[in-house]
Amino acid sequence: MKLVPGVVAAGGCLLVAVPANAEPVSLAEGVAQIEAACVASRAAFFDGGVVVLREKPNADPVQVQRFDPVAGRVSDSGWPAIVVRGKGTYDRSGFVLDARLRKAQVRQAARYLGFTRRPWVLTKDQFGVVSSGSFRQYLRIDVLAPDRFVDLDSTTVPAQPQRCASHLLAADAKATLDRTVVEDVTTWNMTYRLDDDVLPVKVTSSVTIRDGLIVAGTAILRGQRGAGLDLDNYATWKYGRPDVALPVRRDVVPQKRWIRASDAAALVTDIRYLAGSLEGRRTLTGLRKVARERARSANRGHEVPIKVRNVTGGVELYGRNPYTGEVVRFEVVLEPVPTATSRRVR
Repeated sequence: MKLVPGVVAAGGCLLVAVPANAEPVSLAEGVAQIEAACVASRAAFFDGGVVVLREKPNADPVQVQRFDPVAGRVSDSGWPAIVVRGKGTYDRSGFVLDARLRKAQVRQAARYLGFTRRPWVLTKDQFGVVSSGSFRQYLRIDVLAPDRFVDLDSTTVPAQPQRCASHLLAADAKATLDRTVVEDVTTWNMTYRLDDDVLPVKVTSSVTIRDGLIVAGTAILRGQRGAGLDLDNYATWKYGRPDVALPVRRDVVPQKRWIRASDAAALVTDIRYLAGSLEGRRTLTGLRKVARERARSANRGHEVPIKVRNVTGGVELYGRNPYTGEVVRFEVVLEPVPTATSRRVR
């Protein structure tokens, strides 16, 4: 099962001094109370909600996630993507399928299909856009996450509804924790180090709780100078039942059709890359064997195959663009040295 990735982290530093009536609280007591609010917030979000993420307090949103429990849909503007229970994911981000493509190739693939820009791609039975795994993305989805366990048929990580607070405050963190209560609003402020022995990060975060539910959170993360790990996020949660509409049908293509178009747009690049990976081979037998093995591997999950045939002194890699009819060819042959070199042929 896969986790539906969403905009669930909070980040940013507190820009005002801690109020005078803030009281220090032990970690055991504080984490238990945050935990209770986190679990309650998760339950409330299952009835519907919206999360908005900003990089500055009053800045435009960088990511908005809406969960419509009636229709069984999650929309995520950051990718963008729409996950539909029992169906799959509409993805316009290109993250899953287009990581290897240049922008010009994405535009070309869209033109092959009659679009002026990348269409929505429907991938059936895939629920959620796969996380990049980068440190920044990891922090965004994991630091503060009462809503991260929304499960539309699948999860990438086993749901742990009783461990919400552990994503906010590491169990072994040497943290300072204080609480401010104003009428029905409780604000928790935390400072601690997130240390994996390689990239230590100082975390300053807060959680605002109203009527037992998390309504806002901030966190500022600062790593080693020049490490590129600094991260500021400000998140707000609203609970309700937002409407998540599907993309217009004319703007949607099946995954297989998009892969075919993007393969065609990247055909020259893909064959050139494969040919280059064969350079330096010193025996004809070894060159031909490895060429076929790598072509088979490169063709997995693709719709425009790269083919291999023997030529004098080496192999030819070629593929036909199904939209233009052009056949792209690269030869990899043993030179007199001998070592394999590649070149495009007509």
